[in-house]
Amino acid sequence: MQKRRDRVTPVLFAITVMLALTVAGIIHVAHGGEVTGPFAVADQVSSTTKQANTPYICWDGNGSGSLTRCPDPRGADGMKWVFPGYEDAARSAECAPGETDDGDPSTSSGHRLFVECSMSWRGTHVHLHYAYWSEWHTGQKKYTATGSTPRIEQRLDGAMSLSWRPRRLPTPHGEASWIAAEMVEGQGWSVAAYAGDGEVARQALEEFGEIRDLREWRGLPR
Repeated sequence: MQKRRDRVTPVLFAITVMLALTVAGIIHVAHGGEVTGPFAVADQVSSTTKQANTPYICWDGNGSGSLTRCPDPRGADGMKWVFPGYEDAARSAECAPGETDDGDPSTSSGHRLFVECSMSWRGTHVHLHYAYWSEWHTGQKKYTATGSTPRIEQRLDGAMSLSWRPRRLPTPHGEASWIAAEMVEGQGWSVAAYAGDGEVARQALEEFGEIRDLREWRGLPR
């Protein structure tokens, strides 16, 4: 009889534990929670650990075993990554999205992403245009059409930098009619500065228009 009790006791204990877990799960769901079993929790921990232990972190914050597996920068977050000076500009400027490509070739701006920042800088009003073009040649043609031949220089990352010296033209920004612009050959991202003085436009572009090194284009080592 004693042996039978010894066998029954662990069974009753196990049943009691299972019932307690079931009741706890029901209460959790009733309060808007989600039941996750021990295996689901283990999987989550394993996934998080694997993410944290990857040698690289992509521009979008995801971990990766190789930078080639990270996507190219895209969207508003990609713009902030490509232009390290954008956040400095945004802190002292009013920034708003502008016209983008609507799919109609007759009215299309050619922009897939466009943000304009307006600020008072060094005693004058400055406008900064950050853009991503559907085709990088479209941006190149736009700035070359201002009548300024781009200066082509090799960057430290091996890419070719295209920079348009300040040139005065009628613009939507009134007295801010001096334009300076920059982009990297083969990449769709460009930045332009508009100001009432050519030297101010050049300086604003230098201050807020840095284009990230292509060796860091998709991410960085941890």
